[in-house]
Amino acid sequence: MIKKLVLLVFLIFFCTFTYTSYSASCRSLFYEGYKSFYSLKKDKKRSRYRKNWVKIKDLFYKAYICDKKGPYAPKSLYYIGRTYQELGKRSYLKKDFLKAIKYFDLLVKKYPGHSWGDDAKLYSAKIKLNRFKNIEDAYIDLLYIVNMYPKGDKVREAQKLLKELDDKYLKKLKGNLTERKKSNSSFAKKAKGLAKVVNIRKWSDKDYARVVVDLTDKVKFRKFVLKGNLYSRLVVDLEGTFLPKSFLRIKKIELKRKFLYQVRFAQFRKNVVRFVFYVNHIKDFKVFALENPFRVVVDIYGKGDLGNIKLVKEAVKKSQKVSESLIEQLGLDIRTIMIDPGHGGKDPGAIYGRLKEKDINLRLAKILGKMLKQKGFKVLYTRTTDKFIPLEERTVMANTMGADLFISLHVNACRNRRVRGIEVYYLNIASSKDAIRVAARENAVSTKKISDLQLILTDLMLNSKIKESSILASKVLNKILWSCRRYHPENNGVRQAPFYVLMGARMPAILIEIGYITNPQDRRKIRTYSYLKSIAKGVVQGILAYRKGIKKYAGLY
Repeated sequence: MIKKLVLLVFLIFFCTFTYTSYSASCRSLFYEGYKSFYSLKKDKKRSRYRKNWVKIKDLFYKAYICDKKGPYAPKSLYYIGRTYQELGKRSYLKKDFLKAIKYFDLLVKKYPGHSWGDDAKLYSAKIKLNRFKNIEDAYIDLLYIVNMYPKGDKVREAQKLLKELDDKYLKKLKGNLTERKKSNSSFAKKAKGLAKVVNIRKWSDKDYARVVVDLTDKVKFRKFVLKGNLYSRLVVDLEGTFLPKSFLRIKKIELKRKFLYQVRFAQFRKNVVRFVFYVNHIKDFKVFALENPFRVVVDIYGKGDLGNIKLVKEAVKKSQKVSESLIEQLGLDIRTIMIDPGHGGKDPGAIYGRLKEKDINLRLAKILGKMLKQKGFKVLYTRTTDKFIPLEERTVMANTMGADLFISLHVNACRNRRVRGIEVYYLNIASSKDAIRVAARENAVSTKKISDLQLILTDLMLNSKIKESSILASKVLNKILWSCRRYHPENNGVRQAPFYVLMGARMPAILIEIGYITNPQDRRKIRTYSYLKSIAKGVVQGILAYRKGIKKYAGLY
């Protein structure tokens, strides 16, 4: 017995000593690379040679491989990125900057929440902005910093850069209306009465892309697909439109995704601008217009997006031995939630005196986010400050950041001050006059325009998670009503309506109206922290109930 005890103590000591030695080895590798990095950076002569940078990169890589779960692994990835960045400054090679971005992104992906993540994303954004002139991808990186590291030391710099990009965009939007009037006088005669393309914006990830074309006026558009041997082409023609010379020089947008390689555009006829999307292995696409200002949105889905409850049911029929891995493979594990505080910045939403909807939405979003984090969810925000974000960018943020649910928070308003209560919406054709009114207000269009929008919806249904969203809406509403029962809320039910902010979402998406700012009873409640906390508690309980329901489909409970 004593021999066994002595042997056990020896083994514990040996393992502890071995791990400590192993950890010390990882640390020494990292600090050797760290000292070498800053020494080489100062040495103008030695820093000109590629082999010296490669040696430092190898040191950091060994430190990373040494203990991937240790404290020096994420730091090593960061410095591999920094090493390639410094090498790129001297080699002027695109591949070095791309490798820098690769390792910065790997740090954020493998070690989410690490305190150096915002530094890595900021360097990544600057490379995309300054080296590749890729404003769209840099913008997404900067938004990621603001949303994911709100207390980080790089958030102010990210916000400053975002403001500069926003200002440039607005200046360009205004400036394009009067640019080159004298030099383009002959073309202006031809373009008289035509809408002008003022900006082309894009976002993409491995199986989703959105391209938005901003125009000065409303136009008609048509779409069709041309089949090919190597790839097919999705063609979108904007009628009554012309391209300024600045765009004629660009001619194309590179995406280089497996499902969408490139987008080309040109003045096809004197009054038609043609966009050609070179696509391959796509699951679906949709084209629709948004107003105020007018823009045409093109969403393209690759075949990688398989998340659907229907697939789970089919899988369960084939086998009852379904594990957690199936949920994960089908993209149904609810881990990441995007919270969207409606309105913001120049768009205050509903107003009553000094009370503004945008402020209430943001306050509720922060309360809800804190509660969801306590339950183990990863939380993303479309905004964490009083900032204006276009409706089409809110959904695309959820898509590109890998959100599993999208929750948009709002406060309602009505001319009839007696109208009050809570309602939850999901994307569909409006089922009542009240739903039409609310959708028109949130979309900033007339109720007449909603009828036009309903025609578009048949084209939007294929990829929207309509059924899943309706289930989520029902569970969330029931839990909110129970959580807020001491306030005696009016139950206005689950409703459906065509909201711009929900269009294009690849995950279940709902919009919650927590009360009416125009009703005295509701107005008193939405001002208070206790009421907002009760609303947030109900939303969390609804999400948990929805997640439990999904896992039941897979036979996990």
